[in-house]
Amino acid sequence: MFRLLKLKPPHGWNAVAWELGIVTLGVLIALGAQQLVEGIHKRNDVAQLTAALRAELADDRSRWEHIRASDPCTLQRLDAIEQWLATAPPKAKLSNSFRLFLWNMHSSAWDLAKTSPATADIPLRERLTYASLYGAIDNWRLFIDEENKNARAIGTMMLTADRPESRAQLPALIAQARIFVQRRKFNYEYFFTRFDRLGIAPDDRELTVVANDRRLCEPLADAARG
Repeated sequence: MFRLLKLKPPHGWNAVAWELGIVTLGVLIALGAQQLVEGIHKRNDVAQLTAALRAELADDRSRWEHIRASDPCTLQRLDAIEQWLATAPPKAKLSNSFRLFLWNMHSSAWDLAKTSPATADIPLRERLTYASLYGAIDNWRLFIDEENKNARAIGTMMLTADRPESRAQLPALIAQARIFVQRRKFNYEYFFTRFDRLGIAPDDRELTVVANDRRLCEPLADAARG
């Protein structure tokens, strides 16, 4: 037959409970410290990521502000070109007549964010605003390229305006240029509402060239000499 042995710790059960309590407390402290360190690292990763996104968007907003500011002069120059076409002699032509400057937009920080685990820790509403804004920027790269090509075509046709075939194409190109400006105006609210929602102010410190928003407001004859 088996005999049940009655266990009795050398220093009593109170001592065992005390030791177990100390061990448990040590484990809890270690786990808490580990979570604290992980939390600090996670917050630092999120802070660095959002700082990169905000810096990039501040640069993008500055570019959009310059484009928006140049719209009145763009339309004024198109008016001047139309007036020139109506009055210029058949053999007249102009150089540098429509040198439109539209900034490219950057999204490299967002490209990195899409693969970063830290992105999941950005609040959902803020994350969705970033996504919608950068999605619109990606779409507008195509539109800006399209508008730049049309502007170059206008400049080329003005440079060869002594040819009847060039003058024949200019009214359609000018009309298209006006449509492009109106398309941008129609979409400004979408962009700037989201910039404001994120608290993004324009920052042009990283712009590689000095933008002259009123260049197309110069008289057409002065532009040709330039």
